[in-house]
Amino acid sequence: MTCRCLGFCWVPEIFDHKYPRPRHHPNCEEYKTETFTVVEFDGVRCVMQPNEAKQMIEESEDEYVVSSVELTRDQFDNMEEFEGF
Repeated sequence: MTCRCLGFCWVPEIFDHKYPRPRHHPNCEEYKTETFTVVEFDGVRCVMQPNEAKQMIEESEDEYVVSSVELTRDQFDNMEEFEGF
């Protein structure tokens, strides 16, 4: 089945420019988000799989600012590789 994304208008303001544009439009039936964890330390932020973030935080003595973000899997996969804190 082909999605209906080509029939939707892609208004740039729909998307936060911090993350790559998703493959599917938010009104498309194929647009599905997942919850990812945003970990911030000393002004640097990283988006991680929730289980990986939890493990990293538990094993570290540093204090992180933690929040979550809803992204599609392709947005997460298309992010630049994190270089570290």
